Amino acid sequence: MTGNVQVSDEVQEDLHFIMHVDLDMFFAAVELRKNPTLMGEPVIVGNPNARITGKGVVLTCTYEARKFGISSGMSMFEALKRCPQAIIVPPSKKEYYETSKRVMNYLRGYRVPIRVASVDEAYMDITSLVTSWEEAYEIAWNIQEELFANERLTCSIGIAPTLRLAKIASDYDKPKGITIVRPEDLPEFFVGLQISKIPGIGRATTEKLAKQGITHCDQLIHLSIADLQVLFGSFGSYLYRLFRGRTGNIIETKQERKSISHESTFYGKPKDLERYTKIIDRLFQRTYDVLKDEKWLTKTVTVKIRFSDYKTLTKSYSFPGPTDNEKRLYEKVIELSSEYLDDYRGLRLIGIGFSNLVKIDGIQTSLLDFLK
Repeated sequence: MTGNVQVSDEVQEDLHFIMHVDLDMFFAAVELRKNPTLMGEPVIVGNPNARITGKGVVLTCTYEARKFGISSGMSMFEALKRCPQAIIVPPSKKEYYETSKRVMNYLRGYRVPIRVASVDEAYMDITSLVTSWEEAYEIAWNIQEELFANERLTCSIGIAPTLRLAKIASDYDKPKGITIVRPEDLPEFFVGLQISKIPGIGRATTEKLAKQGITHCDQLIHLSIADLQVLFGSFGSYLYRLFRGRTGNIIETKQERKSISHESTFYGKPKDLERYTKIIDRLFQRTYDVLKDEKWLTKTVTVKIRFSDYKTLTKSYSFPGPTDNEKRLYEKVIELSSEYLDDYRGLRLIGIGFSNLVKIDGIQTSLLDFLK
């Protein structure tokens, strides 16, 4: 144990075995599966015309491309400047979603609480299946083997007593790593970990802290709540609990789901309507696919917009009754967002969400289909 930081007794008394399964470079991995000759090459999934137009954003890339500093969300212009020899492949959207659906259905087969966080990641509470970290490791290993055998895809898995720790752990040893963080491993697990690896700490905060000489979690884990709040505001109390294993460990089941949402951060130029529309289309489709796949109806549509000056707004609309009508939902998203797309500041984030969800059953389906 480092210093005098103590792990909460609550962690020991209410121990959960939380697993975070993260498919490695998912979109790129599907493309490599389709075309094995790309193995070992710096591959970018994105706009295939980017060399001509200079437009588009990196959806994902192979680890060979990441060595040049390329990352998801980066502009294609910047990515190609860093790696001119990169191979660009267009996204195979349908195959991504079909593959993701098979993977998530496989994970649901474990019959434990599960939360699908995105197309390529999911949380599972395997507490009912195991009594030790060694048993948890065996399940993780089996998942890796099964997914590779069935889908020719690798995944990295983090196992920890809380959701956030499990997510951080899954990113610790990529690709195809299994990282376990036990209560007794805290806070040493954070020693040497870059601050940017903590979910919620973005680029601006990372750069601000770097100017103060703070780059790694080692420099934060011994600080008091008050000191952390000076650096991070209200987020500081969350970090204090994170370092001590006191963050959430409950996975809501489908029936408890309150909303469905996806968002994307990027560096947008002012009035880049074509790019913003494509991002909206992609986010809407991802969100709508979850709505349909999990058999929900929604009453409320919400659009989130963040400008380049980091000012953020949300706009919502509630229908008279719940619906899953794709055309009505999409038109409302466009209506809510359109007035902000040509803002002089440019956009940094777009998010789309559905809330006030109602589960479909046989009676509701026939009635609401009639009312659409």
